[in-house]
Amino acid sequence: MKLLPESTSFLLFLLLLVDLPVLSMSRPTSVGPHKDNLMRLLQQMRRLLNLVQGVLSQLDSELPFDHNIPSLPTVHYRPQDLAAVQVNTSLSQLSSGLHSFKLHLDWLLHWKNQSGLESQETKVISNHIQVINNLVQRMMPQLSPQNSTLTLPPLTTAWDLFQTSAVVYKRLQLFSDWYLRALQILIHQANNPKQ
Repeated sequence: MKLLPESTSFLLFLLLLVDLPVLSMSRPTSVGPHKDNLMRLLQQMRRLLNLVQGVLSQLDSELPFDHNIPSLPTVHYRPQDLAAVQVNTSLSQLSSGLHSFKLHLDWLLHWKNQSGLESQETKVISNHIQVINNLVQRMMPQLSPQNSTLTLPPLTTAWDLFQTSAVVYKRLQLFSDWYLRALQILIHQANNPKQ
């Protein structure tokens, strides 16, 4: 039996159509983090913000502090920047920022313990940051390991500890608030993917 060249290409086309569903089913369906993980992350960030606000309510964080900590993460974003958030970039920045805050809180813990001051709330917040960072690491295992050391000056007086605590917690509150908003947008995008 002799096949015409046109019929050969038609048969190949039909075979491709038959194999196409099998090929598409064998591919992974998701590239980035799942919506459920983003929801868990949002809940954990809300809890972190509540913990920080609880500590700040006990501090007079409106006092004019002359204490500057340049190693703290900063948030210089504008509201319109929220429209451009992307999952990988946002989660990477969230992870590195939280890691930095954890190092600062561990520094505060060290000096509070040295001074015999109450440090339970700082421990709880530091541990919760680690929980959040572990969640982000599970969502994005490709994130590179972060530096686990930070050189900071000693805090030898109660006033230094008070000022530093207020500055760290105030900055952590701003950071957490920004990333809560970013996560809400990412979840909205996951619920309403562009066609």
